[in-house]
Amino acid sequence: MKPGILCTLLIAGAVTGTLVQRSALLRVRADNRQLRVQSSEAQRLERENANVNQLRKENVEVENLRNETRDLHKLRNEVRQLREQKPDLDKLRSENQRLRARTKAAGGPTSRGSDARPAVTKEMLADGGWGSPEAALQTFFWAMRERNAQKIRACFSEEAGRNLRDQSDEEVLAGATQEMDTFTGFQIVAKKVVSADEIKLGIRVIQASGQGESAPTEMALPFKRVGGEWKIGVGL
Repeated sequence: MKPGILCTLLIAGAVTGTLVQRSALLRVRADNRQLRVQSSEAQRLERENANVNQLRKENVEVENLRNETRDLHKLRNEVRQLREQKPDLDKLRSENQRLRARTKAAGGPTSRGSDARPAVTKEMLADGGWGSPEAALQTFFWAMRERNAQKIRACFSEEAGRNLRDQSDEEVLAGATQEMDTFTGFQIVAKKVVSADEIKLGIRVIQASGQGESAPTEMALPFKRVGGEWKIGVGL
């Protein structure tokens, strides 16, 4: 082989080796770039997952706050209704005291006001219909005891029962169960005729506690005649 040819081959081999090395280097660089892209993508996905988890946590907190706010509004509404009923109850008490004083002056019995009725225990409750405010009241407590959501709603006038109609049966019965767990009976202690279609009853709700019978709750409850039937005229 001539020296010129050998030299040419050596140079060609060197050039080929250089090209191979350069090609390998380019592949390595391309792989590095791809790995960096993949690493950046993985970091981005990790950040997005962290944001999603944070959003889920915040959504749970928001839902808890909504539930607490809903319960707070319900409690405020109950307090407002009790405050609105207190003047009527005070008037009924004053009227009962006046009637007791008049009965005493006339020499009659003084142990009970003229409108006071015997207590009705939880076991005595029955579906009395809505022919009178007294019957409607007993029907309401009976429906609570029997967990009859449809009957509970039917005890209220159209306007007063609007909130109950917006609730599911489960929500209505959850409130009924809570109230009836400690309920032992009720007593009508006063009655006031406001008009031919409106009567207010002063009632005493008797409840039991862990130590026995707790102090009764008294309230004035309005009833309205609707289509010949007496319905509770204040919403829960």
